[in-house]
Formats: sequence, C-alpha cells, structure tokens
Amino acid sequence: MENPQPIGNKNVLENPFLGGIMVPIAIVLVGALIIFGVTRMLSSQRDYHDLVRELDSKTFGNRWVAAFELSKLISTAQIPQGDVPVLVADLARIYSSSADARTRNFLIVALGALKSEAAVATLEKGLADSNKDVVFHAVVALGNTPLGYKVNWDKLLPFLKSADPGLVQAVIFTLAHHRVEKARENLIGLLGHSSLAVKYSAATGLIYYKENQALPILEEILQLTAAIDAEKVLFRAGQIRALKSNVLAALVKIKWPVLNEIIKTLAHSNSDIKIVAQARDALNQLKN
Repeated sequence: MENPQPIGNKNVLENPFLGGIMVPIAIVLVGALIIFGVTRMLSSQRDYHDLVRELDSKTFGNRWVAAFELSKLISTAQIPQGDVPVLVADLARIYSSSADARTRNFLIVALGALKSEAAVATLEKGLADSNKDVVFHAVVALGNTPLGYKVNWDKLLPFLKSADPGLVQAVIFTLAHHRVEKARENLIGLLGHSSLAVKYSAATGLIYYKENQALPILEEILQLTAAIDAEKVLFRAGQIRALKSNVLAALVKIKWPVLNEIIKTLAHSNSDIKIVAQARDALNQLKN
C-alpha cells in the first residue's frame, strides 16, 4: 500500500476535495481530507475497539496505520453514542503520548469526525501542534463541530495572519460558520488581502455576518467569467463554478437576498448550466 502523502502547503482552491472552500459546506467533508495517495482500504475486519488496542500497543510499529484506519472507520460508520465518551478519552490520551505526527494527524481527524464536545479540548491542543498538517486538520475539525459547543475561538484568530493561504481560508470558514463575532473585523480586514483566494474566502465568510462591506467582492465573484480567468490567470473554470456556487449556497443558508438582481442575471445568462440551475433555485428560496 502507498503511504498517504502529506498535504503540505494548502491552497484550498487547489484542493480537489475542497475546491473553492468558500463556505463550511466543504468543511463538513473532513473525511475526504485524509484520502491522499491511498488506493485501497487496509484490512476491513477490525472494529474500532481493535484499532484502539493497536494504538495502545507498545510493540505496534506503525501506529499511524491504525490511526488512519480508525479515522476512516469513524468517518464512514456510526459509533454507538454510549461508546463515544470512552473512545474520545482513549484517543485524547493516545494523542498526548504520540511522538509521530502522522498518528497525531489521523487521531485529530478521527476526533473531529466524532463531533463530540468532549473532543474539543484535544482539538484545541492540535492547534498548537508542531506539525502544520495537524494544525490544519484541527482547524477543520473545530469548524465541523456542531454550533453551540464551547470552543476557545480566540486560539484561531492568530492564524488569520498566517503565510499559508490554505490555513487562513480554513480558519475563515471555521470562524464564519460559527459566527464568531470578534472575528468580524479581522475578516473585513482580509477583504484587501493580496491573495485572491483569501480575499474571496473572507468575502464569502462575511455573508454569515450579513456584512455589507463584502458586497462589492461578492458581486465580483458572481460576475467572474472564463474569459476573465484566462486574461488575469485567476481561477480555472471549475474553480469559478465553486466560487459562485459557495456564495449562492451561503446567501440561501443565511437568507440574505441582497444580491438577488445579480443572481437573476446568473439565472438567465450564465454559460454554466449548473450555476444557472443553482441561481434559479437560490432566487426561489430567497423569495420565501
């Protein structure tokens, strides 16, 4: 089996699983983040009890393999609610004692997939991890937590100044999805960011605050065309679709009809039939 490849410096718009991660729609696809370079599942007969025992084994050489399998299993199978507290405690303990970054990485993904408030403390520890992939997945996992969980969102704010555009985008969507009010001014400041990916992410994130200062950039996103893409070397056609799609989805989710006139234009004249269909659906929903 090939080893999963490290994700490295993540421009989220280049990520095939997150393509244009402009709203937390992509954040909930946390399970997809671990499938890099993997061509087949490992042994499928073991349950999560077996995998935890392997992670606990001092003689088990590739603990990260068990952590990977466990993260996959949790992402695709329902764990009985009565077992979740013990499982969270076991994974938190193993994370704290693991010297291997790959193991810690997959443990964070597994903890995030459990969507348990008891896992938040370990996910917050992941924000201070020495490995950048662990940090990234900790941010995504926190973004994937249900609304209302007690999270120290102050720990995420410094990452908005990161030199890694992918990490900044993930933080934007996490904070916006949870409507962290103290992040609003930070996101407004990112509307002038030199990276278009970050700039567009900030604008789309500000939909969750119904922030009018984002409107000019949101209009710019909805008016992007393939010709502009080619001329300015901005985004590929598929990325333009993702950008527009995520803006439309966020506007509908928040019930903010402020861009309906531009959406009407999309619904009647856009060359992308998928965007046309989504724009028409958005108009119908925003009228109600």
